[in-house]
Amino acid sequence: MSLRGKTAIVGFGEIPTERNYPGRTTESLCTEVARIAIEDAGLRKSDIDGLITREENNPLDVAQHMGIHPVFAQGMTLHGASGAASVMVAASAIYAGLATNVLCVLGATRDPEVGGAQPGAPRVPPPVSYHTEWEDPYGPVIAANGHYALLKRRHMHEFGTTDEQFAKIAVDERFNALLNPNAVWRGVPQTLEDVLKSRYVAEPLHLLECVMPCAGAGAVIVTSAERAKAMPNPPVYILGAGGAATNRSATWQAPEMTTTPVVMSAPRAFQMSRYSPKDMQFAEFYD
Repeated sequence: MSLRGKTAIVGFGEIPTERNYPGRTTESLCTEVARIAIEDAGLRKSDIDGLITREENNPLDVAQHMGIHPVFAQGMTLHGASGAASVMVAASAIYAGLATNVLCVLGATRDPEVGGAQPGAPRVPPPVSYHTEWEDPYGPVIAANGHYALLKRRHMHEFGTTDEQFAKIAVDERFNALLNPNAVWRGVPQTLEDVLKSRYVAEPLHLLECVMPCAGAGAVIVTSAERAKAMPNPPVYILGAGGAATNRSATWQAPEMTTTPVVMSAPRAFQMSRYSPKDMQFAEFYD
């Protein structure tokens, strides 16, 4: 049993990534980009019977906002892996006969006045967890950057990686975005000196090495390989997929801080696809 070649991406939509979308709700961004993807696939809204959203957006709320009635709905709770995982889950649902055309849509707005916390509103205490018990009072700074600073320091210790080598990653990624009209850093070049002279967020992590908070949305339509043949766009067949999960964000509890679950998920994807890393002509890495 394998998903190889059984499903395909037939529609795509993206709206520009901005620092914020004032006055917009996340549901409105998701609906806008979903319309683009559905039209790109040559489908109608009524053809969508599967929906997958990101962890913060209840698929029931998004479906109601869009005016659709999916027979398969899921919310991805895998943080940065949610995008890739949504395509994998969509392909699995189609292969299992649970849905016909699945919309995978991820997006967010940063407007605190719309669909977010209101200024001055009382803070709601988080539920008791290992974060509140053992990390927040004593551990890294709140938010991901404190954990990533630990990872960077450990990587430098284990492998001798330099600050300049880490900075080059950020410079290269921003260079790739210069001509992308939908990128938030479009037309804004960045040098090694810019990164290395930016202030520390959590030493040794510089500000310009961090992911900038932003707003936007993207969507794809996944369907069966057979149905894809009748679609207006050349199908993008899904040949391999893999998933794995270890710890959530307690990096200090991981047996090997510099080893991620991709060491388990990537081999599974390659095995399913019947290709190997040396066959790859293009690669894209999260963050």
